[in-house]
Amino acid sequence: MGNASISMLSIMLTVEQKKISLSIYTREYSFKATQKKGKEEKKNIRLLSVTFHQRFDPAAMANAASGMAVHDDCKLRFLELKAKRTHRFIVYKIEEKQKQVVVEKVGEPILSYEDFAASLPAEECRYAIYDFDFVTTENCQKSKIFFIAWCPDVAKVRSKMIYASSKDRFKRELDGIQVELQATDPTEMDLDVFKSRVN
Repeated sequence: MGNASISMLSIMLTVEQKKISLSIYTREYSFKATQKKGKEEKKNIRLLSVTFHQRFDPAAMANAASGMAVHDDCKLRFLELKAKRTHRFIVYKIEEKQKQVVVEKVGEPILSYEDFAASLPAEECRYAIYDFDFVTTENCQKSKIFFIAWCPDVAKVRSKMIYASSKDRFKRELDGIQVELQATDPTEMDLDVFKSRVN
């Protein structure tokens, strides 16, 4: 084989080697790039997942909504009812702008259950305390303190959510509640319901 042929063969081999090297490098780069992209995508997915759960997790939403403060008068009136029986009932309202629960109305001891029921708005949510007097089967006069979560079906959805998520925190401020009622219409908190819960 002549020198020219040998030189040509060497050139061809060199070119092929470079092609192979370039091909291998390209595949390696592509694989690494894919791996890197995959890691970045996984990282982004994790970040999106964390963000989603932080924003839309029910527990987180409930904690945020239950950040309502409780006005000092709420506890004061409750203590008066519990210790001195100076009130028949107390109606509480959430003031969204002020972000706190406040006393809306206080009923005197002489007022009846009908007066209490009439004090709850038909289309708005409220919390209430009612001092219920009753006679036991042994003919003993007693009373129990009821907590009522009034949430009518026709109330606004936002209001229902706020009252529902704030309820437990608010109840913890009122030490001495004996019975809890949740009502969406008057029939779920009438006198027969009260009587059935104390016997």
